[in-house]
Amino acid sequence: MRPLERVVLSATLLAALPVSAHAAGFAVAEQSATASGTAGAGAARQDDAGLAWYNPAALADAGGWRVGFGLTLAHPALSAQAMDGSWQSDSESAWSTPPHLDVSWAAGPLAVGMALGVPFGSGVSWPADWPGRHEIVRTQLEDFRAAPFVAWRLGSLRLAGGVHFDAGRLRVARKLDFIDVDGDVAIDMDGRGVGVDASAFWQAREDVDVGLVYRSRTQLAFSGGADFTAPDAFSEKTADQNARADMTLPDQLVLGLSWHRGRWAALADAELTTWSVNDRLVIDFQNDQTPDPVQENGWTTTVALRGGGELRPSARLVLRAGAYYDPTPSPDDKLAPSSPDSTRVGATAGATYALTKAWSVDAFYESMWLVRRESTSMESLAASYGGSAQILGFGVRWVMRENPDAATWIPQQQ
Repeated sequence: MRPLERVVLSATLLAALPVSAHAAGFAVAEQSATASGTAGAGAARQDDAGLAWYNPAALADAGGWRVGFGLTLAHPALSAQAMDGSWQSDSESAWSTPPHLDVSWAAGPLAVGMALGVPFGSGVSWPADWPGRHEIVRTQLEDFRAAPFVAWRLGSLRLAGGVHFDAGRLRVARKLDFIDVDGDVAIDMDGRGVGVDASAFWQAREDVDVGLVYRSRTQLAFSGGADFTAPDAFSEKTADQNARADMTLPDQLVLGLSWHRGRWAALADAELTTWSVNDRLVIDFQNDQTPDPVQENGWTTTVALRGGGELRPSARLVLRAGAYYDPTPSPDDKLAPSSPDSTRVGATAGATYALTKAWSVDAFYESMWLVRRESTSMESLAASYGGSAQILGFGVRWVMRENPDAATWIPQQQ
């Protein structure tokens, strides 16, 4: 291979790194239709099946069986604009539908259960001929988590511990620029990892509850294939081959507070996420002749704020509203079209209706705004990015209490 071809190949593969597919906030906060109605504030709730995810310790209340299933429908609309105003491109968005399932049983001081869901995920698809096609055409990150737990009550304090098992998949597709002709690369990898969880719930007063939740980082060892389409001059070094990479899902620490009196309740969460654990990403191609690209990240730890309120106008009906602020962990010099994410600001509304003492249905609506920001990277497309997302969620819950006389129509914040 001639020196010029070697330089072109190295630069092309470096640009193909999938790291930006998950660069800015890729956590999925919507893990139950109940908590999502109050902008995701759920660490200090009581008597909700979704606590299997938000705070398992709170379920150690002798409340019997709780099962909740929900589906979230999210539709993002993203746009990129040239800094000089010469072009504008919109993403080709599709609906995503991450599900969640929560099951728990509590009797006496003991509670056991499991949460199943998609805590991390992101994706964007741009037109095949858009100006940034040599950086990205399509990215998709998905992570499925199973998190069993055991909880125990000690007076006004409840504690829980458990593990979580993650299964992730990362897909990237983009055009390759070989100066006078285009090529293609598609990378598809999956990986597994394990982490630990711990949580606490404290009834500080009759009308005040405090929740603290920790979910550890998870190291995913990705492996899969890389499919290349390249000119014959590069065929030896761009043969279809296996590839591997390691990615770390961040730690999360959540502090929640709730106040409830009569028909009213207020909830708030502060959520710390250690995005800084992803300091670099290396794609290791099986072929020694194919350059292994390395990208350094500049992500930082962030703190998201979530809060909302609930009103119970009747024994069967609960109304909710909330708002949140979720800052981006990625600096402007790392902003790229593969992750046109930014600081997220959102508002939510939701409701619960009790059909019977055992069955209830939940729904919520969320409007999210991605604050427009400009890339200052010297290695990426000179553009600004912004957008919005509309999110709907639905759920159904079933409760079978150990003591039927203690059954209530609505959560115990009365």
